[in-house]
Amino acid sequence: MNKTTILVATLALVSFGCGDSGGTGGTGGTGGEGSAVAVTIQFAAKVGMADFECGETYDNLGANSTSLQLDDFRFYVQDVELKNAEGDYVPVELDTDDNRWQVENVALLDFEDCSELGDPEMNGVVTGTVPEGTYDGLRFAMGVPVDLNHDNPSVAPPPLNVGTMHWDWQGGYKFLRIDSGNIMVNMSNWRMHLGSTDCDGDPLAGGTTMCTNSNRVEVDFNTFDPESDTVLADFAAMVEGAALDVNQDGTPFGCMAGPSDGDCAPLFDNLGLPFDGSEPEVQQFFSVE
Repeated sequence: MNKTTILVATLALVSFGCGDSGGTGGTGGTGGEGSAVAVTIQFAAKVGMADFECGETYDNLGANSTSLQLDDFRFYVQDVELKNAEGDYVPVELDTDDNRWQVENVALLDFEDCSELGDPEMNGVVTGTVPEGTYDGLRFAMGVPVDLNHDNPSVAPPPLNVGTMHWDWQGGYKFLRIDSGNIMVNMSNWRMHLGSTDCDGDPLAGGTTMCTNSNRVEVDFNTFDPESDTVLADFAAMVEGAALDVNQDGTPFGCMAGPSDGDCAPLFDNLGLPFDGSEPEVQQFFSVE
């Protein structure tokens, strides 16, 4: 396990009988063959070995051991799946009863409670169901599905109605938002906003918006025990090798996912995303413990 970690996702499976869902049967359930099991994917934010706390300052980050006060940390996940005993990935059917954090196949994880752009409510779980069975793998993406990414947030259902997690209808949503300091006061504070770029089309006219750079972070753990393993994602690992105290002229401080902003290059590499035609390394933002 990489010692620098940022968010923790622990999956706990709880069985319940909810009728026939086409499952294959297996261990851990009491509803018999075809019943479903409830899944709680629990997330917690960390910076290195420390828990993330909104407004706290963290030292020794990036190439130049920079200190940052982190005031915002939010991201979307989509297409969460578990791998069953046959080696097939099974979608987690997300709960939407709370009408707050999940809709269709996307969920918002929110760990900030002090940002001027956020709110005091936080969410650290993804909940849903899968067919009863044995699962030993996990995959998901950090992002918003293409068919939802260019909706109008003013009329979209939660959690896609959060204006501060949206750029514009053509660009779509910010899949990841991390801010250092109050950017409403000081626009030179460091930030990381990740979303799709170089998008063409007019969603307002009903046209399909195609983006050259999708920038969805694909995560696939072939070995993962939902009952004991933890998914770790690490802010310090994401900024490893990045000079956080240096900024390319003419660009915002940090990285706003601009395809010509050289400050984004090491961050994209650590996320496993291509940048400026480069072949990405294996992502190191997420790992399993």
